[in-house]
Amino acid sequence: ETFSSNPFAPTGNWSFGIGDNSNNQFAWTNTPAVCTGDSTGELDAHLNSSLPTARLQRPLGVTVTDTNDFTLTTRFSFHIISAPGEQGMQIAFGLVNSSLTGGDRTGTSTNFNSDNTFHTVEFNYFPNISTFFNSGPTLSPAVTGAQTATNADAFGNFASIFGPDSDLGDNTNGVTELPQDVTLEATLAYDGVSKTLTLTVSQVNSNGTLTPIDTELPPMDLVANGYNANFPFKVDTLAIMAYRDGFTTSDDPSLVADLQFQGFDFTTSASAPQPPGFVSISIIGTNVSLTFPTISTCLYDVQSSTDLVAGSWSTLASNLVGTGGIVTNIDVGGATVPRRFYRVGLQVN
Repeated sequence: ETFSSNPFAPTGNWSFGIGDNSNNQFAWTNTPAVCTGDSTGELDAHLNSSLPTARLQRPLGVTVTDTNDFTLTTRFSFHIISAPGEQGMQIAFGLVNSSLTGGDRTGTSTNFNSDNTFHTVEFNYFPNISTFFNSGPTLSPAVTGAQTATNADAFGNFASIFGPDSDLGDNTNGVTELPQDVTLEATLAYDGVSKTLTLTVSQVNSNGTLTPIDTELPPMDLVANGYNANFPFKVDTLAIMAYRDGFTTSDDPSLVADLQFQGFDFTTSASAPQPPGFVSISIIGTNVSLTFPTISTCLYDVQSSTDLVAGSWSTLASNLVGTGGIVTNIDVGGATVPRRFYRVGLQVN
């Protein structure tokens, strides 16, 4: 994703999985290329933790779990407008599950366990200075696995490096905060065998070269840091998060910041989902019943034709949501024509 054209639906691949743009938090601008080799255009995000959560997202085209290797690289810049001390809200982007990942990151003062950000692999940067994070700004990857029990707290299956290792303020040789108003490249590299997630950050120079930033951040062993491998994450969507902080008010947001995204790059060893291997057809009165296997949360289209000439197909049903089992679609009146062919397609974004 380079943002060389408008990413917003219906012409683009991005849409709001949670919330909307009523607060004008996301916008695309056709800006000049920032660095050599970059494309024109950027996606701008305005974070304000007092606003309702909004999540802008696009499908990956594949479902990834904790046994797969994958890498997510992001080019972005940011500017902090306000980050009061003794609070904590993050700049966050990463991978989510389009149907299972909720937007309640923190819970509230009256119901802490309402948080529901299951199935999440994130870059997290907290610019606030807080005793909760020991002292200075905090940088950490974070992973939330699947829900372990009904109404379970999302943080019951959560891994991060919060503590001295993630507190940039404690660094002796590396940076004490991430630099603002410059282009950064952050990479989340996951190893499915060792279940480790490594976050590295570099500054992108105007000629396109990278200068590594020493964050002193070690690779994160998911299991050693609280992740339950019996309830693995399953992510299928790239997302930019604008979280609401359930512990602050509109008069006291814990974070206000502007971000500019120049691009995302995602690679994985996981196999892309495949179209159905078969379609069963049966006649029921004047109708035709079509049944076919599906993959959970994937979208399918059913098409028909009376002639196998290129371009002669018409869509009977679109955006059928896969269940992980057999789905049935009825072509009403389909048995009344002398001849009809059918095909089922898997949508790939």
